Amino acid sequence: MTLKPVIKHFDPFILAQQFVSEVASNLQGLPRVPHVAGIIAGDDKPSLAYARRTMAKFQEVGMTYDLIKVNRLDVEAAIETANDNPNIHGIFTYFPIFANQQDDYLRNLVDYRKDIEAGSQFWTQKLYHNDRFSGPGAPTKKAVLPCTPLAIVKLLAELKLQSPSTSEQPLPQRSMTGETVTIFNRSEVIGRPLAVMLSNDGARVLSFDEHGPMEFIDAEPRELTIDRQQALACSDIVITGVPSESFRKISAREIKTTAVCINFSSIANFSVDMSSHEGIYIPRIGPLTVAMCMRNTVRLFSHFHRGQH
Repeated sequence: MTLKPVIKHFDPFILAQQFVSEVASNLQGLPRVPHVAGIIAGDDKPSLAYARRTMAKFQEVGMTYDLIKVNRLDVEAAIETANDNPNIHGIFTYFPIFANQQDDYLRNLVDYRKDIEAGSQFWTQKLYHNDRFSGPGAPTKKAVLPCTPLAIVKLLAELKLQSPSTSEQPLPQRSMTGETVTIFNRSEVIGRPLAVMLSNDGARVLSFDEHGPMEFIDAEPRELTIDRQQALACSDIVITGVPSESFRKISAREIKTTAVCINFSSIANFSVDMSSHEGIYIPRIGPLTVAMCMRNTVRLFSHFHRGQH
């Protein structure tokens, strides 16, 4: 069931608004307003602009959102303070901060009960082990999933629902069966969780990073020999998230004419000739990622903070 290029200029903002409306509705059933702390270091203007847009979206639906700007050497203390504050129910940390393993340490410092990005190992390990529940304190409640991978999965599900081949029937349980997906990014935060999620949905996933290719089938990775050209030529879906200008941009000539292409990096990973691509090309998904964080915030509040006063 290959995705059809029937919505060439699909706008993820429209889908994001649907989830934002759902969040706003769910907030009405909560005993108090969730309070989120957004922690950002540095003076990078694009990062600050994104942080302010995020804050505005949370406030728009009625949540309290404090943007805390600190020196990068003070991020650890800011996270610990937010962890210990019972009046803060969610933490959103803006990365990169150090752009090295220190960022992994900081990501895993966030209390899992407040980790609305679901980027810590607590939540990613649950995903890798197909453990769908939250565990301590809420053993029967659904786990949360990493925001950007979840945003992409929701986006692909929406595109498949609008495909002529599936528009009049419900999605099958393994909705990506028969699809070949190539992902350029295998970070523990986004690329690898996304590969696991899509392969759990039935896709064959070809995953690339600087260490070479891997294949994910049924969430299990294996080494294989395939190059970029071969992978792109056989892929129904191409997803990129390489935060480097040195990455050789993907040209429309390298991919199937019907391929669905999604870029989640702040840097464009596709060439300008994608304007002539016959399939769907989505150059950014930021609003949908924020919507998934809002969704996670409500879920974590309901699981772990509902009874607090």
